[in-house]
Amino acid sequence: MRRSTTLTAALALALVLGLSACATTVTGSAKPAAGGSSGTKTTSGKPSSTKESTGGKKTAVSTTATKPGSSSGGDVKIGTRKKSEGFDSCELLTPQDVAEAVGAQQPGDPGCVQSTDDPFTLVLFRIGADITDDQQRRAFEIGGNTAYEVPEEGGSCTVVVVLDEPDSIGITPAFSATVTPIDDNGKPCEAALKLATKGFEKIPNA
Repeated sequence: MRRSTTLTAALALALVLGLSACATTVTGSAKPAAGGSSGTKTTSGKPSSTKESTGGKKTAVSTTATKPGSSSGGDVKIGTRKKSEGFDSCELLTPQDVAEAVGAQQPGDPGCVQSTDDPFTLVLFRIGADITDDQQRRAFEIGGNTAYEVPEEGGSCTVVVVLDEPDSIGITPAFSATVTPIDDNGKPCEAALKLATKGFEKIPNA
């Protein structure tokens, strides 16, 4: 009964956060990477695939960190333009994707808000405006695009990856994955990175 009450409250909070956190835009200007969407480079200099197909080939991820807060005024890199509409974003990550990312034995139900058992974890993912104005965010890249890791109070962690250049009113589309461990601390940032990368790979190229 206690777990059921905790899960219900956590799911309600996740839905509120997911619906309300859509108004803040990313700081800095979008800057296409050299070579456009035909290929991206990691910090090692090796090219990585940005094909639209998701036939098992993983997009390279650069995890070189900047100093906390140093990315807030810099340019946003767009190596691969991605769509932000025209598909069901709640179907991007399957229960199996989520279970594998958090190391759960039993997948949950599909949707933008999912939970797992063993470990008991809550996952929220969505496509919306980039909301990472946190000065403690860590900047890196996913698939050649600027991404941010944002540890949050309560043990949660969010990873956001920018999808495309800002629209006509300055809103920068982004995909975010938030992982909240309920049973213990776990490794929420590691799981959020896996989910953000997987989601990014599945989003069609613009």
